[in-house]
Amino acid sequence: MPFVQRLSLARTGAPALVAGLVACSADVPGRGPAGSPAQGEEAAHAPASARPGAAAYRRTIAFVAEDGGPAMYAAWDFETLTDPDSVRRTVRGWLGREGDWAQFIEEPWTAGPSRAPWRIVPRGPVRLVVGADDALREVYYEEGLRGVSVRLADPLAEWTDPDGNTYQLSRAFAMLAGQRTPGLAIDVSKWAESVDGLADEWALLAGPGGFALLLAGAEGRYRGWTLAGGEDASWPDVELRWPERRSFERAYRDLPVVWRFRSNGLSGEFRSESSHVGTLDGATLPVIAVYEVHGAVAKDGGSIPVKGFLRHSQR
Repeated sequence: MPFVQRLSLARTGAPALVAGLVACSADVPGRGPAGSPAQGEEAAHAPASARPGAAAYRRTIAFVAEDGGPAMYAAWDFETLTDPDSVRRTVRGWLGREGDWAQFIEEPWTAGPSRAPWRIVPRGPVRLVVGADDALREVYYEEGLRGVSVRLADPLAEWTDPDGNTYQLSRAFAMLAGQRTPGLAIDVSKWAESVDGLADEWALLAGPGGFALLLAGAEGRYRGWTLAGGEDASWPDVELRWPERRSFERAYRDLPVVWRFRSNGLSGEFRSESSHVGTLDGATLPVIAVYEVHGAVAKDGGSIPVKGFLRHSQR
């Protein structure tokens, strides 16, 4: 089992949060019967990031509650590593609410070779709902009386980086304990020639008036995209630094807790409000961390308060 530890700035209360995953199944429409695409092997469509010869794929769906409401975050990772005679898959899920985080699932398994290893696959209590156009409509976790779901609604923007990784932004709502929370969802599809190539960092930040900022990159190379007033814009060269870090002793690594960025006409800073950090198997203990972050973005001469979700990994 992976070791899980919080950074010193993270708040406590995960057991209570896990207990709060209750009874949302009756409120989630569109689930297919057994054997339907919603539950079948390789249910979701192939992302644009699929590349022949790639050996590692990851797709993450993350939800950020609407600005002005209670802080809530839900995220699922679907990771695939290909070998000549098998496909190794892992599904992970996190829930953050009002500063408390819980990882509600982490399940690896091995399957036979696949002609489309990039396709995400439901597993156990994690299920998918797919529309008639083969697009992902909903991802949900349900086990007994516990459940959380994120349903994708109106698409807002789609961005692609030079490596072919895609970021699809949409309106969405989450269901938890029978309560519906509106917000934004980001669907991130990445690929690499090895699992080490999946080490990266990205953040979705939301602000008043429908403002959204996505920052994504690794090893000092970042890009940015914004959606403001219904118009999207891109910043191909963003300088992003970690001016403050905290030691994560289990992995002998320092992890960021403050981020500062700037580009032509865009700058800002945000910091960790709460987090969940875990290690994976490996000689140097790879790290996956998810954060709730708050801060401000300077754009067009004004300052925009933002909060959002950040995913950070080191291999």
